[in-house]
Amino acid sequence: KKASPPHAAPAIVPPHALVMCKSATLAPDAERFKAFSAACAAAATADADEPSAAEEFPAFTRAEIASKREDLLIVEDKVYSAERFRWAHPGGALFVSMFGGRDATLAFQSYHMRRFPHATMTEYLVGTLADAPQEMDEDHLALSNLVKPALGASRGFAPTSQLVKAALLFASAVAVEAYALTAGRTFFNSILLGLLFAMIGLNVQHDANHGTMSRRRGLSALYGLAQSWIGGSQVMWLHEHVVLHHLHTGDRDMDPDAQLAPAMRGYDTAPAYPWMRFQKYYLLLLELGYGAVPVFMALGELAAWRHKFEAKYRLSTLAWWPWGVVSLAGHAAFYARFFVLPFVLVPEGASRAVEAAKVAATVVAGGFYLAFFFFLSHNFDGVKFVDGSRRDGSATYPPKEGGFLAQQVNASSNVGGPWLCRLNGGLNYQIEHHLFPRVAHAHYPTIAPIVKNFVETRCAGLCAYVHFDTVAQNLASVFAYLDKTGNPQNMPLSPKLD
Repeated sequence: KKASPPHAAPAIVPPHALVMCKSATLAPDAERFKAFSAACAAAATADADEPSAAEEFPAFTRAEIASKREDLLIVEDKVYSAERFRWAHPGGALFVSMFGGRDATLAFQSYHMRRFPHATMTEYLVGTLADAPQEMDEDHLALSNLVKPALGASRGFAPTSQLVKAALLFASAVAVEAYALTAGRTFFNSILLGLLFAMIGLNVQHDANHGTMSRRRGLSALYGLAQSWIGGSQVMWLHEHVVLHHLHTGDRDMDPDAQLAPAMRGYDTAPAYPWMRFQKYYLLLLELGYGAVPVFMALGELAAWRHKFEAKYRLSTLAWWPWGVVSLAGHAAFYARFFVLPFVLVPEGASRAVEAAKVAATVVAGGFYLAFFFFLSHNFDGVKFVDGSRRDGSATYPPKEGGFLAQQVNASSNVGGPWLCRLNGGLNYQIEHHLFPRVAHAHYPTIAPIVKNFVETRCAGLCAYVHFDTVAQNLASVFAYLDKTGNPQNMPLSPKLD
């Protein structure tokens, strides 16, 4: 192979160069004519004994890209410039930036429900992968072909009714907060505001940051800033939820939402402590404190530029400017609006301690609602945890475990039906959401029967489609699972796999 500069794209002739040079005289300006002529000359004088253009690309290892080249990303056996392609990405630059230095094969498949168009991406191709490539999941592709016709002309984007709901939720939250600041904060409107924040989290920012709110470029990312309005961080949420949790659902090492220790134990290789025998009893108490995670912990994570302050959950440097800075500014604006302004405008003679308790009531109410319904989805009796994800974003599971589709199904569950879907932004259809994250939640009740039938027929023996009719049934299953995992006699400690 020809040697190429380590930090420069190789100078090669695109496969269509000959066609381009034939039409060079039709170029509208001198610069394009010059470029096309150069391509034509290079193609005409190429030595027939030289390797093909594809063979001249440098080969990168996964380790090299992860440690030194966060301007690149991997799709199957190809390496592309994330730094250049992100500005052309129809869904906005932020999403591509989050995958800088990582393997984006499974992310592309789950979001776009098709094979990657390598033939149209030659402009951004900079090399090949020296290691074994991540293969796409054929079962997921087959199911995608069944689901897409059911989505029709919407292509999975949010319908008008969902956009109206988002606007009403946001307007209601602004109105309640403005009333609390000007007319007086009460425990009732404080709790109501917390619940509205939770509804915005579930119905607005969640869909928006998955790219489903609008097909207009960048508009979903703008909606996604609602996460900053309710006290969180858009960038940290994308990293934890999209880059890590969605691609590695139920993985013992790489799913951050599976890491419950030292408070709780969720799977067999997690550490076991004496107090975990009682975890089913104190679960709901812990969930009361969840609101502090997006409001306070995310700020520290932004400063450290890694989720949970762990090196294996480090963010791509491509996402720092401008999005990391915007998230920091969003935190500052939220703190000023939510924690400072109420005490500046506190009524004369009012107790500041009571006012602080009312502010805390908002954080507790919103956080508890989010934590309660999210925990139901991935911690039920029968959930399956696996080992196979790698820190570069790829994943390979043993044949007996199935592939990407099987693990997404086995680590998720559904509860309730369309009404709960409208209320909770589709959080109750976790199986459909994890398989097709760029499908707006309004479509989940439509595609659920298709997914269920596919799983029960083609995926039989490898997958189990778990659906609870009621929240009470789901919660009972969660308690049963926590009782099992919290007691080492029921679930002995297993050695971690390397």
